[in-house]
Amino acid sequence: MSKIIVKIEDINENFKSAHVVIVKNGKILILKRSSTDQWMPGHYGLPGGKLDSGENTLEAVCRECKEEANLNVLPKDLIFLPKVSKNHEHAFFCTTEFSGEPKLDFEHEHFEWVKPK
Repeated sequence: MSKIIVKIEDINENFKSAHVVIVKNGKILILKRSSTDQWMPGHYGLPGGKLDSGENTLEAVCRECKEEANLNVLPKDLIFLPKVSKNHEHAFFCTTEFSGEPKLDFEHEHFEWVKPK
């Protein structure tokens, strides 16, 4: 994957949430929310979530990866996806660099590595 260089100041800190496309062997990680969860039960999505108070976008996406999927992602390894994120409330990133194996939190009940069509 070729990295697109984006200046950190180009990442709008007004985003309300941050999400990441994690790529491994040409497949992306998706997480299925618990069927008993109050928000979007049974739906699949990318690792990510809302920014906590005082947290910047990069800190949030790294924290969410750890909390939701037990994966360690470093800000330096994230590629900002401005075409997806621009003028929206949700920031999106992509990476092939992470450590750990997926282990789900209480909000999720299943994960899959899926091949994009």
